[in-house]
Amino acid sequence: MRTENIVNRRKILKAGGAAAALGSTGLLSAPAVWGQGKTGVLKLASVNSMSGGFARYGQEIQRGVELAIEVVNQKGVEIGGTRYTIQQQIYDDKTDASTEAKLVEKAVTNDGCTIVLAGLGSVLVKASIAVAQRLQFPMMTHWAQIDGVFAGQKGNPFLYGAMPPFSRYYTRISEMATKLDNPKIKKAVMITPNDELGVFTSRDYFPSDLKAAGIELAGVEFFPPKTQEYGPALDRLRRLNAEMLVINCYTPDILGVFKEMQAVNYFPPMIVVEAPTSLRDGIGDAINGVFAPSFWDPTLDKTKDNYIGTSRDFVRLYKAKYNQDPPDFVAACGANNVVIYAEVLKAAGKVNDPKAINEAFRALNAETFFSKVKFGDDGLNREGPVYPSQFQAGSAQPKLVYPPDVATAKPIHPYPGYKKG
Repeated sequence: MRTENIVNRRKILKAGGAAAALGSTGLLSAPAVWGQGKTGVLKLASVNSMSGGFARYGQEIQRGVELAIEVVNQKGVEIGGTRYTIQQQIYDDKTDASTEAKLVEKAVTNDGCTIVLAGLGSVLVKASIAVAQRLQFPMMTHWAQIDGVFAGQKGNPFLYGAMPPFSRYYTRISEMATKLDNPKIKKAVMITPNDELGVFTSRDYFPSDLKAAGIELAGVEFFPPKTQEYGPALDRLRRLNAEMLVINCYTPDILGVFKEMQAVNYFPPMIVVEAPTSLRDGIGDAINGVFAPSFWDPTLDKTKDNYIGTSRDFVRLYKAKYNQDPPDFVAACGANNVVIYAEVLKAAGKVNDPKAINEAFRALNAETFFSKVKFGDDGLNREGPVYPSQFQAGSAQPKLVYPPDVATAKPIHPYPGYKKG
């Protein structure tokens, strides 16, 4: 069996059964009554990293996608007088950019997919941006947000990302850092891969955030992608005696960097990681005290949509389906994309008109359970928030710690493993 053809009739029937089970919990409204109106099926392509280096992200995102499809199918998506349900097909890009691009093109040109969720991670999604532009076919990414990668389509976007621009990633964390004491945060350093994530962040985003906060950027050290050679970079950073260390890389490398830090006993007062996914599983309680940017939290319930409802509703739905609380924002991100796509197609009023659908993406000004949504001229969501969060004892999820009006806990400082040298 070809790897991309994972969803078959059995899986579709299984998904339908799961939706019925969710409905029986009372968390979903009763199944929609279709009456005598016209109905149809929307084919959704989920081009996702189900294996390879980004599998931790991809598998959790997929949980959110599948939950959202079940919820949306309860009501249906009314487009031009026809009520549609969504049928999913999963394509595993194996965390490879060229594979992702080929699968995205296949989903559009061969498989007739109306909805395309194209990969995750800007280092991969840049290939899908080129496909979307060449085909002039609007689509979304599961999760990518580096401004410099999206800049190539500025003024004429065809690939959209619901997450906020990466240029805002460390803005509030830097601002919060100035309010910490004993010790004060005066200097910061960063370790990052020598790829799009590292280059754009260290050159264009992080320095301006630190400058605005009045913190000195003491140094940036790069490591070669996919090599796990962290020791030399960490050694050079350690000698700079900065109070704040930012580990700007994806989960597999974060785990590697942190374990190297444990081996050499290097723990500055403030440690920030790029993303929280699966870190507690890989590091254990040593992750407590580490900060991470967050885009969503169960307590952020001021926005809502007509399918999932609020953030608290999403948590109830997730727990009913998977028998656990969502470990972070990643599954919510996946569900959010499905809800946004449904709203865009409703606004477009057509399912086979890429021009109308793209215009609907560009005009969208809405909100979901996840956040407000309004795409900029580069395709990134300019209304998405970024909040500092922190791993703390007794909580599976990182807790929001800043600003005070959304915080669910006070920041712990310094990092518990820090020893004044």
